[in-house]
Amino acid sequence: MNIGGGERSFLTLSNQLLEKGNNVSIITLNQSKNLLNYDNKIEIISLKTSRSVLSLFKLSKMLSQKKPDVLISAQYYANIIAVFSSIFSKHKVKVILSERLHLSSTLKQYNFLKKLILKLLIKLTYPNSDLIYGNSESVCQDLRENYVNKSTKIIKIFNPSSLKNILKLSKEKVDDTWISKSSTPIILYVGRLSFQKDIPTMLKTYKIIANEFDSKLLIVGDGPQRKLIEEFKLNNPKLEKQIKLIGYSENPYKFFKYSKVFLLTSLYEGLPNVLIESQILSTPIVATDCPGGTAEVLENGKSGLLANIKDTKKLSEKTLSILKNENVSNQLKKNMNLSIKRFDPSIVTEHLISELKK
Repeated sequence: MNIGGGERSFLTLSNQLLEKGNNVSIITLNQSKNLLNYDNKIEIISLKTSRSVLSLFKLSKMLSQKKPDVLISAQYYANIIAVFSSIFSKHKVKVILSERLHLSSTLKQYNFLKKLILKLLIKLTYPNSDLIYGNSESVCQDLRENYVNKSTKIIKIFNPSSLKNILKLSKEKVDDTWISKSSTPIILYVGRLSFQKDIPTMLKTYKIIANEFDSKLLIVGDGPQRKLIEEFKLNNPKLEKQIKLIGYSENPYKFFKYSKVFLLTSLYEGLPNVLIESQILSTPIVATDCPGGTAEVLENGKSGLLANIKDTKKLSEKTLSILKNENVSNQLKKNMNLSIKRFDPSIVTEHLISELKK
């Protein structure tokens, strides 16, 4: 279990379910050393396998032994395995599937055969669950239109975000003076460096900004597009010292207080937790209005500025408007303080529990 936005929200949900009197276990493919802030009363079960498909019978056996009342899984690979495992298990368990990505956009990254197989498996398994919930209206609508029949129940439940824990972690100091002592405004990106996040557009956007306004770009994360950042720095020597890539961080929240803008240029999302976290930490946001829940998190531009996918001109203009105009920044911060109430962990968990009781 690598710790990203989805994993953090699942840990928050687990902690809340425990607080409300439920016994909770977290099942992972491999035990992670990086599980952050989970109650030690939560049992961590490792299936000790490297791939979801290899976990099918191990999960089925575990369900037969542990006899849980409810199994909640997240995202399509795990969801498919969860349904098959429940069928093969000797113990009847209620299966709740949560989808955290805009599936139609996600599957486009695969070749024709793999995309076809995954789509068939999703259509076969998802309707056999007891409940499906998506983390944004866009994710739910995509599921209804493309993957399940009309009788399948799909509801929307936001990702919970632990405000107290995020604020606590954000207070940690950063020793790097490039960040902590910077008199130059910092534009921040936190997340996986993957195709989905469209790192080339982020770099092109920053280049436009840097040509007009003295600023820095801080990138926190790792992934397959890391090489693109390193190549960009080599090909743009004037910007090399203005861009810092620090890789994966167990505590990304400590960087927000040094940043003037958070920039996200994704091609698609589910409900991007990092935008909720940026709102909690009062860092104004510029993001792409991509398929998924980005616009929903940002209230269609009220609590964060939006631009079209790959539109580097508009992305740079929106970012510059925050950097140059304190009134724009302050108004966004005010709106963000109201926006984050929707993602309160207790409210989100009560919503899920009420659905389980039905």
